[in-house]
Amino acid sequence: MLLLLAVSGVFSSCSLLDHHTMATYHKHVVHAPFDVVIVPGLPHDTNRLNPLLKARMLWAKELYENGTARHIIFSGSAVHTPFIEGMVMKIMADSIGIPTQHTFIEDKAHHSNENVAFGISKAISMGFKKIAIATDPIQSIYIKKYIRDNHVDLAILPFSVKAMPVYYNAVFPKVKADAAFVQNFVPLKQRDIEPKDRD
Repeated sequence: MLLLLAVSGVFSSCSLLDHHTMATYHKHVVHAPFDVVIVPGLPHDTNRLNPLLKARMLWAKELYENGTARHIIFSGSAVHTPFIEGMVMKIMADSIGIPTQHTFIEDKAHHSNENVAFGISKAISMGFKKIAIATDPIQSIYIKKYIRDNHVDLAILPFSVKAMPVYYNAVFPKVKADAAFVQNFVPLKQRDIEPKDRD
């Protein structure tokens, strides 16, 4: 009985998360097409592809191919591993068929809020006006307050919770990311930075 209640609780939570995610998506996608969509990075591990990173990449491809996004900015510095996340993602984007002339790199962001702020700054500097951020359901909730308080015009395009197993199980090409490798790398947690920057 306890196991049944636990399983029911998990499914209920997933259902609520998916409902919230899809409500957010449908609220914002009506303003498509977007000049550019920002996709936040995740640490790159040469031994194992992060399934959530794969999901974000496949979602970015879907948004580009269905015309929701005209261009994509991949955002992220070398934070926890010695690979610049935005650059790794652009290499991945090339490998899955997103035209390279429509993808760009933001390589300074250390955390989610900076993905948003630096991604928007990059987009504006390139002349893009209609901007969205595309990510997974959990991160979309995490960054919503920051966006509401600081970037109210930014659209949020999370993918569905129900799509996650599909993305996770999809075949994804291996990539050579040597160009994104940072020599003499120091992980963020070991750098001499102010505590407020450790989000």
